[in-house]
Amino acid sequence: MRFSLRGKVEVSDNGVEANHRIFDYVSPDRTRAWKVISAYVWPVDWWNVTLPNDGFMLATAALATDTGKFNQNEMVDPTENRMFAWAMQTYNTREASAASDFLCPNSTALGNMHMLVDPDHLITKELYINFANTSDTDVSSVREWGWLIVLEERRITPSQSVFQQIKGMGQDLDA
Repeated sequence: MRFSLRGKVEVSDNGVEANHRIFDYVSPDRTRAWKVISAYVWPVDWWNVTLPNDGFMLATAALATDTGKFNQNEMVDPTENRMFAWAMQTYNTREASAASDFLCPNSTALGNMHMLVDPDHLITKELYINFANTSDTDVSSVREWGWLIVLEERRITPSQSVFQQIKGMGQDLDA
């Protein structure tokens, strides 16, 4: 069975909004899991936004199965085992008049704002979305970013469930 989750999160320019929980499965049934089939992110606040000048913006996002103290670079680090899907999109910022400033993606339509999803993952407990927004301006505004995630339910064994949960947790293997 497929279903979708969607929502939005506020992110400050040149800031990070980490560990925004969007799903939490709490049950003794260890035979259910979910696989992300596709995911998308985009700016909700794109028109009539505060911009001091024409410029450039980079948005990054990642889906994770556990929380962490993530910064901009960790948002797209494939060695971070908690992360399993990543997005990176550039935007032009246009300062026109106060009522018509806007953001627009560079050569990408809204439907093409796909996240790169690792096919070898299963969600057995929690799902988080993380955002970072980097702008070439010192003025910091808070913007809303939208997300849509399509999931597919899977049946697994309890031992597969435990393995997937451990695989998706923060681990320090050098300790």
